[in-house]
Amino acid sequence: MNNSPENNLGFIDTKPNNLSENTMIDVLQEKNIDEISTKYVLIKHDYYSTDSDFGRQLLKTYLSCLCNSYYNSLFIYLVDKGTRLLDKTNPLYDDLLNLSRKCEIIMADQDSINEYGVNVSLDSEIPYQTTSSIAEDIIYLSDLLILE
Repeated sequence: MNNSPENNLGFIDTKPNNLSENTMIDVLQEKNIDEISTKYVLIKHDYYSTDSDFGRQLLKTYLSCLCNSYYNSLFIYLVDKGTRLLDKTNPLYDDLLNLSRKCEIIMADQDSINEYGVNVSLDSEIPYQTTSSIAEDIIYLSDLLILE
């Protein structure tokens, strides 16, 4: 088996004739507003990457970007330690509260809330679902953003 680039990806050794060294090729297609109207987001932790101040700052940035995005409808799923964002004592509670104003719905995993003893402050606005119900919802989503 020969793994040379020529055999794997249709390797072209020369650049196209019409392009200079400074030409940029747009490889990502622009999406119109209709194509970015809905976004589904799964949040698995109340921090991003590592359980540290930096991880919380990273998640705060992601929540802020979602809040300021062009999406008309945001659907947020909170599972595992992500449900701890619903507690007023969580450092990112206010960020989630701001995001909730833009969201179509935020759904929280009841099993995780029970497991971590989360004192839900937004309970009148947040529907609860079992882990299996959320799993059934998200397995059919083709465009799911996972923050973990």
